Amino acid sequence: MKARLDVADDAAKREQRLAAKLRENLKRRKEQARARAAGTGKSPPETEANDTADGAALKPLGDSDS
Repeated sequence: MKARLDVADDAAKREQRLAAKLRENLKRRKEQARARAAGTGKSPPETEANDTADGAALKPLGDSDS
């Protein structure tokens, strides 16, 4: 019975962690959108969260490897 409670507790903690990460992500993306809309030219610091879902980082426009 205790193991079942531990699993439920772990699942609840995981849900809370994921919810917090989603809120942080939404807040950061809203900030980015506001900065782009305002045309401040200020870009947010690069983080690993700026990677695409498949793990490949996006390249800025105008950069080419050729």
